[in-house]
Amino acid sequence: MKPTALIAATALLFLAAPDAQAASCSGRGCNGEDPVAAGCAGSTTVADTAAMFTSGTAELRWSPACRTNWVRISNYSGGDSALRITVWTSSDRVGFVAPGTPGNHWGNMVYAPGCARGEVAYVDRDGAHHTARLQSSDC
Repeated sequence: MKPTALIAATALLFLAAPDAQAASCSGRGCNGEDPVAAGCAGSTTVADTAAMFTSGTAELRWSPACRTNWVRISNYSGGDSALRITVWTSSDRVGFVAPGTPGNHWGNMVYAPGCARGEVAYVDRDGAHHTARLQSSDC
C-alpha cells in the first residue's frame, strides 16, 4: 500500500471510530452526576420502561461500567410543568428537575449495584398530575 493510501485509510479509521469517553466517577462518587458528562452513558441497557401519559417514554437506564442507574425521557411533547425525576436505592436517593419542554431529558445518576427504582412526576398538557414509575429487575 502506498504511504498516501495508508494515511488516508488510517484517517478514515479515526473518523469512523466513536469518541469514547472514560468515566470520570465510580461507585457513590457518581451520585448526583450527569451520566453523559461523567462518561457513563455509553454501553448502557434499559432496565425498565414506562409510557408517559400523552407522549414520551421514561426509561430506567443502567451503566455496567459505572454501576449506576438514572431515568431518561425520550420523545416528550412537553407539558405544563417541569419534570421531577427521581432515582433511588435502599440507601441513596437522587432528584433532578428537568424543563417540561419538548424533547429528550435525563436525570442524574445513583450508584445502584442492586435494586434501583425511578419515577417521573409531571403535569401534562391536560392539566392533570401523572407519575411514571420504574424499577430494575433486581427489585
